[in-house]
Amino acid sequence: MVASELSKTLVIVDAQIPVVVVSDAKVPVKTSSGEQLLRRGARLDLSLREALPLIKKGVLTLDPERLYSWQELNKIRWIESRDLSAPQQLAGDFYLKARLTVQLLEKSSEESKKADVAKTMLVDIVRLRLQKILRAVLVNPEFSRDFAERLTIEERALYAHLCKVVSDWYSSMKQFLERGDPLG
Repeated sequence: MVASELSKTLVIVDAQIPVVVVSDAKVPVKTSSGEQLLRRGARLDLSLREALPLIKKGVLTLDPERLYSWQELNKIRWIESRDLSAPQQLAGDFYLKARLTVQLLEKSSEESKKADVAKTMLVDIVRLRLQKILRAVLVNPEFSRDFAERLTIEERALYAHLCKVVSDWYSSMKQFLERGDPLG
């Protein structure tokens, strides 16, 4: 499953994103404490599915204080580049929130140059983490829960798929080679 396919799944649309209410609205929103009306200044975590229409209406905005900062993204990239064996533990929704951070940077005239650098940092993070996933699968194609816990949602899907493909291929090659006469 490629990332663009995953982005259309329930996993992503139900991911919680941090938002701030910018104007009072009589829009009931389901929360853990039941339904509530949105009051200006309230900070909430809503699913992407719930938040998107309200962001488009101007009722909500992303909460930059609860997304990644440019400095945090840079630190994550630095740590990933230092330890080549295992990926650092990231939140399951890291890429979604990192992309929202970039979106906020792009909208800010003062921060627009940082948006390009942040995109480059994210591509570096993806590349470094992909190398670690590929190495782990090559060393042992059996799915490891310990390793998977360190991965994001998208990476976990890739890791599980790669483990299955490599394990199946290895088993089929082993059977083929042990059967004997390939011409017979």
